Amino acid sequence: MTAKRRKKAHNNGRAAHTKDMIKIDAATKAVKEEFGDAADLIVMRFKAMGKECAFVWPDGIIDKELFELNIVRPLKNCQIEVKTQDISAVLTQKTRPTTPIEEIDEEEIADTVAGGDIVLIVDGAPSAYVFSERKYSVRAIAEPPVSNVLRGPREGFVEDMKTNMTMIRRRLRTPKLRLKVKKVGRLSGTAVCIVHIDGVADPKVVAEAERKIDSIDIDGVVEAAYIARRLEDDNRSLFEQVGSTEKPDIAAAKLLEGRVAVIVDGSPVVLTVPFVMFEHLQSAEDYYIKSYRATLLRCVRVMALAIAIFLPAAYVALQEFQYQMFPLKFLITIMNSVYGIPLTPTLEMLVVLTVFEILSEASVRMPRYIGTALSIVGALILGNIAVSAGLLSMPTVLIISVSTIGMYCVPDEANTASVLRLTFVAVAGVMGLLGVILGAVALIAYLADLRNFGTSYLAPFAPALPGDWKDAFFKGSLTEQTTRPYSVPNVNHRRMR
Repeated sequence: MTAKRRKKAHNNGRAAHTKDMIKIDAATKAVKEEFGDAADLIVMRFKAMGKECAFVWPDGIIDKELFELNIVRPLKNCQIEVKTQDISAVLTQKTRPTTPIEEIDEEEIADTVAGGDIVLIVDGAPSAYVFSERKYSVRAIAEPPVSNVLRGPREGFVEDMKTNMTMIRRRLRTPKLRLKVKKVGRLSGTAVCIVHIDGVADPKVVAEAERKIDSIDIDGVVEAAYIARRLEDDNRSLFEQVGSTEKPDIAAAKLLEGRVAVIVDGSPVVLTVPFVMFEHLQSAEDYYIKSYRATLLRCVRVMALAIAIFLPAAYVALQEFQYQMFPLKFLITIMNSVYGIPLTPTLEMLVVLTVFEILSEASVRMPRYIGTALSIVGALILGNIAVSAGLLSMPTVLIISVSTIGMYCVPDEANTASVLRLTFVAVAGVMGLLGVILGAVALIAYLADLRNFGTSYLAPFAPALPGDWKDAFFKGSLTEQTTRPYSVPNVNHRRMR
């Protein structure tokens, strides 16, 4: 629905005389021309209330049973003469719509119909009348394919915005939960809902999120990523600066910390801002299990991510330049393995990385039953043949395998880690171990300088916020987390007494 709509009003006879009356023939003709006689545009003319009327709606989006029972049938049975100024009151009295009737101007009819609503045009009326009886196929609520948990809620967001809003409202049953819907996209008119908790979220963050969304001037928005790129301060950065989740319990928890959520109609992903890098190392399950187990898992994720990015580069650097740092027995094993390999260590590692990326992409894009077979053939048969033929060495294949497994221990960082892994291998092949160390220092310095919505990307470590360390590498007990994170701007730090 457009922002210009006015809620229905009784006794608006005075306003009726100050507006041009709608001519039904001209109005229906204009709508048909606007839609180009689209096959799914339905125009149904009839007579009711002593006037010529017409319903206009898009086929396939409305609930035809409710439309017929609650609106069409009562109006067709209303054959009494009705004055122009009384039309709104009679519609309210005679029909039983599931949502309130709204009034719009004649020039808004086409946009309203395109949005999926039913418009009633009455000849000689000052306004057109909107009935909303939408009903379209929605994917059933199910566990997200990525955010699987052994303990905790298993339902995930779907592509319908209202369903997602309901799942958040069900977890945060407070009148302070604010949901504000905007339209984004000149052609798509995609609904975008900004969600925050009044009295918790920082008003400056809410205003900044609204400003960035209002500034979007694009023809269409088909997924939440379109909005995420505009919420970032530096959209050319390799790192994600906007949080995303497919689970309503995670979204509710972030709202309780003072963040702002953005729901995009048509996307099962809900965005959250501000965002810090350490959120990717956290899991919803960390808050449903004992703190010592959660701490161990977080340390494993950090170690896995470090191995994924730096292990291939370290192996190349040591083999190319600092091979004397290998233990003697290990060095002998490596020399026996690489003997006769036609490629240099750097080229060999880059070739194996490229092959693994191709296999990964192919397994994702191909049908599931073929993708599984492809992964087995690529990883086992082709890898074994390449080693046996003397084209690749076994240590290189092993290191890339371990690195890839570690990368998917933190799936939200997999795309970034994949690019960084390739970059560090190239640096190691040119500058050796010193280049890897300098690259790591430069990377940390860049991340410490990266900010979005007034929050440092490496918080709570840069800057140091000891109050938030109880939910960082070491997961404290829930009874110890009496305050909201200082890393996230909010106006009420106390969460538990």
